[in-house]
Amino acid sequence: MIIAIPKETLNSETRVAATPETTQHFVRMGLNVVIESNAGISAGFTDAEYSKVGAIISNTQTIYQKAQIIIKIHAPQIDEISMLLKKQIIIADFSNASSLQSLADKKTTCFALERIPRISRAQTMDILTSQSNLAGYKAVINAATLLKRNLPLMMSAAGTLSPAKVLVIGTGIAGLQAIATAKRLGAQVFASDIRPETKEQVISLGAKFIDMNDISAQLPKTNILITSATIMGKTAPKLITNKMLDEMPRNSVIIDMAAASGGNVEGIENNKTIYRNGLILSGNSNLAAEIPDSSSRTFSQNILNFLTPWFNAESKCFNFDFSDEIIAKTCIINNGKIISKEKK
Repeated sequence: MIIAIPKETLNSETRVAATPETTQHFVRMGLNVVIESNAGISAGFTDAEYSKVGAIISNTQTIYQKAQIIIKIHAPQIDEISMLLKKQIIIADFSNASSLQSLADKKTTCFALERIPRISRAQTMDILTSQSNLAGYKAVINAATLLKRNLPLMMSAAGTLSPAKVLVIGTGIAGLQAIATAKRLGAQVFASDIRPETKEQVISLGAKFIDMNDISAQLPKTNILITSATIMGKTAPKLITNKMLDEMPRNSVIIDMAAASGGNVEGIENNKTIYRNGLILSGNSNLAAEIPDSSSRTFSQNILNFLTPWFNAESKCFNFDFSDEIIAKTCIINNGKIISKEKK
């Protein structure tokens, strides 16, 4: 059986779906692994590293026309779908899939890893957790770089500089990591969420939990605002208006991690940094791609962990159990039949 890893075609994508380490695992399982030339170069992995562990380096056409299983970061785009053969298996993040019907027409079987169920035995397969964790970290690093002042308390003979105040709205995986990172960098951190049950987690990380109704009062004292509130398949809720932004201190930095789905902040634009009324507004929904080494390692390990339970060592094939909760919830196309267009 041949597993293929194409080079990602989206311009902003630097990650790769298999590292030399996970490729070596596949090779040791007795599988043939074909990597498109320079597929991992943006993440820092060379063709020579893949070749050293037993992968075959090939071109785009060969990648798509010889593989039984194709693993990617993002679902195939239209030009990639045109190269697919019938009945191939595709494993990727289908959050922004361009055409499920085109994939169905090719009689493919597609597994959407963003739908991994939140159960204990699937934790090591959860791409949303692994990538959101890194995105939350990177959001704070980017904000610290854009901010025109210090984050931690700093004392010297010249005087004392007070710590920056950071407000995190949305305390999911990304938000919690943003809180933890900001605290490690010495900032004074506040956090809010519509779910009051997250208060205990926020406090355990050393931040102060504030009610959503008190956000307007907190913003005039905030130097960095990070938002990450999203609803799967829907437009992100607008939490911060222009009027609220006008109350923030000059040179404050806003990082909106929900920018791809409309953003939590009024006027935010995805993949753009805007300077408006003395504020710096940055919209980026793919922050994990800005640290591609780490994010590729975790994403590729998620894929390996997803595939391993279904591997038959005798036949060197994968026997997916479609009655199993993990497979049932991630399979969105089964042999050309679209199972569901919505998150299960």
